[in-house]
Amino acid sequence: MGRASVAGMELVLGPSVTLRSGTFSAVVAPEDVVLAGLNDNPVLSRFLFLFVSGNYSRLLSGINRRTVSIEVRRAFTAFQLLQILRESYHTIVFVEHDPTLYDGAGGVAHQVGEDLRQLGQGALVVLYTAFPDPSFEAIAGLADRVFYLASPAAGLPAPRARGRGKIRFPGKLPRGQQTLEGV
Repeated sequence: MGRASVAGMELVLGPSVTLRSGTFSAVVAPEDVVLAGLNDNPVLSRFLFLFVSGNYSRLLSGINRRTVSIEVRRAFTAFQLLQILRESYHTIVFVEHDPTLYDGAGGVAHQVGEDLRQLGQGALVVLYTAFPDPSFEAIAGLADRVFYLASPAAGLPAPRARGRGKIRFPGKLPRGQQTLEGV
């Protein structure tokens, strides 16, 4: 069975993140941001959507299966992940990164990245993690685009107060004050 036509297909994961067909994208984001993008997206009900997780998934229990047409596969080793990717016929492939798959697996992370990039030539492929690690970074280095998103609830950091007063003792210490050298 071949892939459905994906020309022009887009998956919006946030206000500034649009993933396009024919690409392999790596995404680092909080779970709530990704779940909102997955659950509120009509594209996922119209196309063949494969969700691949490892030994543990942070997202799977939060995906609304009534609004998403999804096939779920689990990989317990990096080699199983490679096999799942090579057998995929889906138009959207979403891989939730599991760093434990690469423990003691040598250079398999690079091969996973190569397979994701090749799969992305005819599908929309996403590698997702909430917390990047060296194996994720190795795989993401082969992605067409890499996104780092923050949660909208995190907000912007508070601005620092600017000191506008003048310097009282430029170049000299106040009278009676000593440095450690003078003690």
